[in-house]
This record gives sequence, structure tokens and C-alpha cells, in this order.
Amino acid sequence: MSADRHEISTREVGFWLTPWSRKEEHLPMSHVAEIEHDRGLLWDDVRIESSGGIDPLRISGLSKFHAGGFVAHMRVIMGR
Repeated sequence: MSADRHEISTREVGFWLTPWSRKEEHLPMSHVAEIEHDRGLLWDDVRIESSGGIDPLRISGLSKFHAGGFVAHMRVIMGR
């Protein structure tokens, strides 16, 4: 998952041996409604909901360091 001032993008590779087979999603920053950081025992999840409420961007199995850093980066971009 990556973010800049214009959009948020996710890239999910199904199997490491076939990196060309992947799912990519993009969400404009103007459509971001909510950022959720679900903290787990070992791994964290980040979910970004759009203002339309359809199909949130989600990435699971992040280290606590990377999930917290991404959420903090998003809040700076959004000015929250």
C-alpha cells in the first residue's frame, strides 16, 4: 500500500512465484472517508474506507511498525 497527496494504491500479489498475477486498486484522496488501524497480537491490519462506502482498501498482516507508520503518514497527508 502506498499513498501520496493524490491517491492511495494497493498491490496484492497472489503467489510470490507469479508476481505478474496481481490485483491493483486505487482510491483518490478526495474520496477517503476513514482510516482504521486494527491492532492484533502479532500483526496489524489497515483499512481505508471511501466516502461511497463500497469495497474498502485493505491490507492485512503488517508489522506494527509499518502499520503505525502508514497510518501516521496518512493523517499528515489528510491534515488530521
